[in-house]
Amino acid sequence: MTRHRSALLVLCSLGLFACGGPQAPAKQPGARPTEPGPAVATGPAPDLSPVAAPQSLVAVGRIGNPINVIDTLAGWAKFPIDVRALVAKNEPEMAQLLVFDAPLEFAVALDDKGLGNFPQPFAVVSVGVSSVDGTVAFAKRQGQSVRMLRPGVYQIVKGESPVCAVAAAAGKAPARLVCGDRQEDVDALLPYATRGLPTESLSRADLHIELVAEPLRRRYSRELRQLKTMATPFVLSELSLDSPRFDRALADAVHGLADEVLAVSEDVEKIRIEATVDRGAGMLDAVTSLKFKGQSSWIVQTMLDAGKRGRGVPEMFWKLPKDSEMATFGVGANAKRYETIRKTLAELIDGALEKEKVPRKVRDQITELLLESWTTEGDVVYAHSEVAAPATPPTPGTAAATRERVRAQLGWYVVGFEEKPAKYKGYLDKIVKLYNDAQLRQVMDRRLKVKPADLPKLSSRASRAAGMPPGTTVYELLLPGAFWEKMDPPEPGAKKTPVAALSIVMVLVPDGDRSWVGLSADEKALSAKLVEVKKGESTLASREGIAPLKTSKGVSGGYFTIGNLVRGVMTGMGQAGLGDVSRALTRMPNHGETPMLMWTTVSSDGPNLVWTLRVPKAVVEDIAAVAPALAAGKKEMAVGGPAAVAPAPLPPKPLTKPAKKK
Repeated sequence: MTRHRSALLVLCSLGLFACGGPQAPAKQPGARPTEPGPAVATGPAPDLSPVAAPQSLVAVGRIGNPINVIDTLAGWAKFPIDVRALVAKNEPEMAQLLVFDAPLEFAVALDDKGLGNFPQPFAVVSVGVSSVDGTVAFAKRQGQSVRMLRPGVYQIVKGESPVCAVAAAAGKAPARLVCGDRQEDVDALLPYATRGLPTESLSRADLHIELVAEPLRRRYSRELRQLKTMATPFVLSELSLDSPRFDRALADAVHGLADEVLAVSEDVEKIRIEATVDRGAGMLDAVTSLKFKGQSSWIVQTMLDAGKRGRGVPEMFWKLPKDSEMATFGVGANAKRYETIRKTLAELIDGALEKEKVPRKVRDQITELLLESWTTEGDVVYAHSEVAAPATPPTPGTAAATRERVRAQLGWYVVGFEEKPAKYKGYLDKIVKLYNDAQLRQVMDRRLKVKPADLPKLSSRASRAAGMPPGTTVYELLLPGAFWEKMDPPEPGAKKTPVAALSIVMVLVPDGDRSWVGLSADEKALSAKLVEVKKGESTLASREGIAPLKTSKGVSGGYFTIGNLVRGVMTGMGQAGLGDVSRALTRMPNHGETPMLMWTTVSSDGPNLVWTLRVPKAVVEDIAAVAPALAAGKKEMAVGGPAAVAPAPLPPKPLTKPAKKK
């Protein structure tokens, strides 16, 4: 198997082969460093005529001014680093050769004449240097093998890989060092990397990556269609249950999915990723855009439909709790567009359950729920944050600690729907009824060996919280103490400590023609948030840093915080991480509360889908402050420290088809 070394190529390009090669001879005391002289023409002038992009070019990338970006981000992070000074101190010759403000670029092209169905593509990275002759002289002093290919072009090799070449170039740097994993890479892309790509007007962004679909489509469309022809019968054979109803629905699903993959491959034209550092405003904007040339796929058609219905940020978004660590909004689904998916999925599941001899009454309830899913057409808003930690944390490694970790990770969620609450109450009531159905429990006992007495209790009741409007319903899933003891049993001989049950609640709050739904393992905290939402107290309308969303006309958007991400990472490290989260956030200069904005827009011109992420300078400051703590936590896990804990158990396996007789 061919090994890819993209990261190594970049490092070797920047290091001009200092990595992996022998060091320069030791300098004698008092000796002056050798200064590379200016490039001197020793033959015909190098060819600098423009080179067009290869027809098989599928990806290009550019960092316009790497040092400028590094300096800016390092300044925001308050890291005392000066790349120029660092290189000049350790490699003075290299410092004179590197053109620090020249773009760092890469290019990838298909190998149209390669062997096999999927030959390895050509790929190179290149860095600007000040002199061809100076680079050649430096490489020779480093023990590299240098060979002139033609005037102004030299091959530089050390071992089998990477393979590089230095050549006179167009653009900002007078020459470029181009490296690839193989000789074929450099041979194929050196002309374009030195005399084509440097002059391409990609964009004014600091980072620009562009992937083009047409060469891939031209090269692999036939293979993709052949794959569908060969794979579809295989998938149908493997997943068949010898049940006419299930197998018919399965065929519809597999053929439909295969056709959609082909349609998307025909529709997509270009993917572009850009990032711009706005030094004046203290912002980093990252933009990912997908441009389509057609509208034959269900995905593109659904995207355009959402774009027509999108009206920007809905009014109820600003009613979400002010202290939300994450909040989003989005356009609801067009129920008609999902009708075929709902029916096919319902038929699939009903056919499978019929094969397993599940009673018709149970199957009908499941089918009814599936047919009522993905039908929310009104705007939807969503918010999430943490719940307060207990005054006395449980002992790490115990069942009580596992219970608390689940409670903390769940936090609280508030979701708003621009639709009447009766719809959601009916849906949730049906779930409770199905869960408690005696026939379903008999099936679970018989097929999954799960006794009815071992199942957590699911019930509904009226809310007991003050301030809740009439008609508020609480759906409660009660996980008993025995559940946690089975998840994390005590060590042999250890004293058994009783564990309290954990109540996970979903609260449905009516608000006229609008519905609010909350989810948490802390009913008191969740109820307080829902009351705030209903009364309009302490809402996002008064939160700083999210005002730019008001002008968004996208189909979705919102924000999240670094605190939310850090909490997820550190709690994922284990029980020791739970106690470190608050200390890590405290060390952050902005406490991880700065919102990072995001929004998605759809335009029919193209059509185009554009996703934008805006990261303020304060977020970089916070990441720099907490990075050492995260690194220390990962190291503790690697050596088997107290942060290492067993993962939560997986849910019961779904019903599967019996093994075929051999």
